[in-house]
Amino acid sequence: MRLAALTVRDIGGLDRVEVSDLSDVVVFAGPNGVGKTRLIHALIQFFRDPRASSNIHLIVEPTSDIERTAWPGGRLDTSNGDDAQRLREVLQRSQRRNRYRSTVLNFESDRSIRQVKPFTFSWDFADPYEEDVGWDQSYSFLHDRFQDVQHSLFKLVESQRRKIAEQAVQLRAEGKETMPLDFADPLAKFKDAFSRLLAPKILVDINVKTQQILYELDGEKRPIETLSSGEREVVNIVFDFLLRNPSDCIVFFDEPELHLHPELSYKLLQTLSLTGKNNQFVFCTHSPEIITASIENSVVFVTPRKTDRSNQAVMVSRDDATHHALNLLGQSIGIISLGKKLLLIEGDEASLDKQTYGAILRNEFPELVLVPVGGKSAIRSFDEIRSSVLNQTIWGVEFFMLCDGDAVGEIGQKSINAHISDRLQVLPRYHLENYFLDENILAEVFTEMERDPASWLRSKDRIGDALREMARESIPYATALKVAGAVRESTGNVDVMPSQLGGSLATLLLAFGERISRERMRLENSLDVVAVESLCREVYAKIEQSIDDGSGQWKRDIPGRVVLNRFASRAQIQVGRLKTLYLRHAQAADPDPFIEIRTIFRSFRATTLIQPAGTRTQIV
Repeated sequence: MRLAALTVRDIGGLDRVEVSDLSDVVVFAGPNGVGKTRLIHALIQFFRDPRASSNIHLIVEPTSDIERTAWPGGRLDTSNGDDAQRLREVLQRSQRRNRYRSTVLNFESDRSIRQVKPFTFSWDFADPYEEDVGWDQSYSFLHDRFQDVQHSLFKLVESQRRKIAEQAVQLRAEGKETMPLDFADPLAKFKDAFSRLLAPKILVDINVKTQQILYELDGEKRPIETLSSGEREVVNIVFDFLLRNPSDCIVFFDEPELHLHPELSYKLLQTLSLTGKNNQFVFCTHSPEIITASIENSVVFVTPRKTDRSNQAVMVSRDDATHHALNLLGQSIGIISLGKKLLLIEGDEASLDKQTYGAILRNEFPELVLVPVGGKSAIRSFDEIRSSVLNQTIWGVEFFMLCDGDAVGEIGQKSINAHISDRLQVLPRYHLENYFLDENILAEVFTEMERDPASWLRSKDRIGDALREMARESIPYATALKVAGAVRESTGNVDVMPSQLGGSLATLLLAFGERISRERMRLENSLDVVAVESLCREVYAKIEQSIDDGSGQWKRDIPGRVVLNRFASRAQIQVGRLKTLYLRHAQAADPDPFIEIRTIFRSFRATTLIQPAGTRTQIV
């Protein structure tokens, strides 16, 4: 069976979620708090006892011949009492432990392994694969099912041993002196899955006497309890899935990425997809990787509640304009699931910029999620990003962007001034590192570290002198950046496209010639050597004066990243460690060196793009 369509109303804070044409992989995504998990729980509870309901309406399609025979009308529509009863009869029947058919499996977010009671063996010993289990066992918590999984593995091994012993006795009674030893390994599929997930670790044995599951690494056998928590979790999930061997089932999976490294999460989902047939997987996730990988299937974004109580479900497709807009930022559609307010910053996921902003902001702005968007390549697409992302609310998620001050050189001062808004801000200083050049805080940092009272690193005055010296060395570089940015803004892009395209080829060639002549003249005027030299002298003198006059203005204009790196090198400390120590001491500093950044973040927090009731939040 598979879920083809659903409508959920007025459940767990959800006004209305309605989707149809669902595929074999369904992903429910969306920011925290919109009700994704409550939606999954409501569906599972409905499958426990299907009945005609005003709150939940499902369309279920058959995927097996048995279902097609049992459902004469084909699809089951639970708004029809008879169809709901047919679905209940199929679901509420006992299952064979190793042949789950036409039922529901639930893998909730709490998948930790709890204490497992020892298994008590008896003389009457059945093959666990031939035992019936309750119809609702797979609806229960996974951590409660692991005891059944582990005991079943013990019974598998012991059952085979007893069968082999009985066969040996029987053959001896028949006068035979040999017996075939080509017995199938009852753990073969478990060992194969274990290796696919956790190689180079391999599952080697089950010690029934001590009731231990053992794996091998570097030639040493170890109990499964010594695996990491994430490894134990995926083993728990996969072993449970293999033991049930489901087909034609609906498998609910709440946050499969929880506690797992992205690569391990990917391997887990791949392993599950190879078990059984005609299974439909319904994921509730925040993982951008899972969402993006499922884009060809059914990705349903659950938006926050709307004022007109309209449908909160948005079907996502690769052709969506939103997908294109986010690609400009080097991001996938999956980042929408991270939060309701996303702040785009420079840097990558592992960069110090994200860590630094996070430390500066601490717990003051929990509603803002930092999303690194790379470097200047994203900023160069600035105009399109602004119109396609920043000025929209995409499915209830709002975007903000904070650029370093050096964005002025890339985009141009006029463009920046024209686009500064409550959703786009530029740091008043050249780099984020410019906020790490306070000699008072630096002296406090090194006072704790330097044992020599005479060390220059314990003196704020000597640190200040050193910083100014390094800034002076950077004047040519800083001047070149400012002048190059100004010239780039004045020249703009070369455009030789004729304004009129009618007439013959000769007319077109003439139009191109005239356009090229005008562009050449414009560029020659913008690239006047005398004008550029004059600007260079002016900028150089201004920066030099700001260093000499003690105003501290140079700390805003000089590329701070260069100065801080030079300072760290002279102080013989890694830049990352220096930033961490600086941030710790800055927490109690007065004045606050990061007050400008906090003020920008407070403006983001106070901003909400309000749309009229009934307005679609999807970019169209």
